Amino acid sequence: MLKKWKIALLLTMVVALLSGCFGEKPVLDELGKDGKGKIKVVYHNEDSFYRQYGNYFNVKYPDIEFEIVNMQEMYQELQDKENVDYEEERKKFLDKHKPDVLMIDLDTMEKLVQEGKLYNLDAVIAQEKFDLEGYMPGLVDMIRERGGGSLYGLAPYFYTTVIYYNAELFRDHNIEPPRNKMTWQEILDLSSRFASVGSGENQIYGYYQRYGGGAQELLLDIANASSLRFFDAKGEKLVFNTDGWKQLVKLTTDAIRNKGVYSQTWDEGDSRGFSSDDDLFFKGRAAMIMDGPWFISQIKNRAMWDKEAKPIDWGMVSVPVDPASPDESSYASLNEVYAIAADSPNKRAAWEFVKFVNGPEMAKAASRSMDGNLPTRNQFMKEIDGKSTEAFYALRPKAKYESMWGGPDVEVPSEFYSDFRTILDKELRAVIDNKKTVDEAVAAIQSEGEAALQKGREAEKARKEAEQKAKGEGGKAAEDNHTEGSGSGETGASEGD
Repeated sequence: MLKKWKIALLLTMVVALLSGCFGEKPVLDELGKDGKGKIKVVYHNEDSFYRQYGNYFNVKYPDIEFEIVNMQEMYQELQDKENVDYEEERKKFLDKHKPDVLMIDLDTMEKLVQEGKLYNLDAVIAQEKFDLEGYMPGLVDMIRERGGGSLYGLAPYFYTTVIYYNAELFRDHNIEPPRNKMTWQEILDLSSRFASVGSGENQIYGYYQRYGGGAQELLLDIANASSLRFFDAKGEKLVFNTDGWKQLVKLTTDAIRNKGVYSQTWDEGDSRGFSSDDDLFFKGRAAMIMDGPWFISQIKNRAMWDKEAKPIDWGMVSVPVDPASPDESSYASLNEVYAIAADSPNKRAAWEFVKFVNGPEMAKAASRSMDGNLPTRNQFMKEIDGKSTEAFYALRPKAKYESMWGGPDVEVPSEFYSDFRTILDKELRAVIDNKKTVDEAVAAIQSEGEAALQKGREAEKARKEAEQKAKGEGGKAAEDNHTEGSGSGETGASEGD
């Protein structure tokens, strides 16, 4: 019996040993023994790449070299050209340089996935047990949604806006300050409580619509939290004359007319699209404002160059939400997703870089300084200047966010956008000034918007036809030149004979 037990134990040990020797094959080949490698990375420019990532990475992997594909080169080449198809130019640029790692936004990632240009990270993430739990809730879902359910990229930072408020103004006037997860209706109702505070040059506004753009900019900000769209599913027709849009037009115009909101006028004579009004928030004449994380440095440093700026006892709460999905945000975006090219010959080195950039070490380092970037790993940046960062992380990014302007299948001529914004502002201003009812203004926006859309499509069609004609004439000229050159050669040979 003892002999059989020893044999069984020996067999068990052999099986275990063999399992170790012939274990699960790595999804990606390991780096060589010397740890050397080289990867080509798409980034804004070389200097900023090394400051942001390269120097830190090379401390851990000193023998992996970088070649930076400078995106600025592409933009510089195209800046003087008219009617540029940036999508086509991007494809040409990437095909030319063949990078291993791409820094892209979510829209571009989705398109490259559909083209089969990106490497699926799921298998290597699972095998190496790379921590996805440390990301803020909803972020990984947001990326997966654009990858058809798979992860084709990871993002170390995200961007969102919050509502900043002047706590002193709320205390002085016995008004409850804003809170996380308010709707736009609640924010504007709250802002209206300041409408009777002061007058003329001393008027206090509840909410300040910064950067101009007039009433249309406020309408677009509000619409961003809703499920409303400007076009039908195919992007063929403008859909504005609806109860939903009427409700938002009324909400916007009432808030401005009643002096709950200050909105800078749309100054068509200003090439920037907004007037040069001073910033009332820093003068203590506006209680709330919506802006991004970099605005904190504005609050801290404004007094250094603006003599009229007052010290502000500030706070912040989450952006307004859609009442239909009160735990989600439509304002969160990912502008730097790191992905690996499907045809990269250096996938292991590329993965080590993507893994490092998105790991806890970089997130912890980023949490020590506030440069406008918010780490997507939310366990490190808990406070900024003694203020809780809860407002930035209180909402899940919407996994399936769809722009009010439509999805990738909606083709809208570029000329339409500026024309439509002008129409919006004109009609909204008419409602604010009591020259039109909401129904009349919405009907006019629908009618004039459809005309602007048609005009834009006709201009785009004419432009494409002209481009095709120019290409055709250029090709014919080249062919004629080739034919003439061939004829000359034959004649010369004949004469020589």
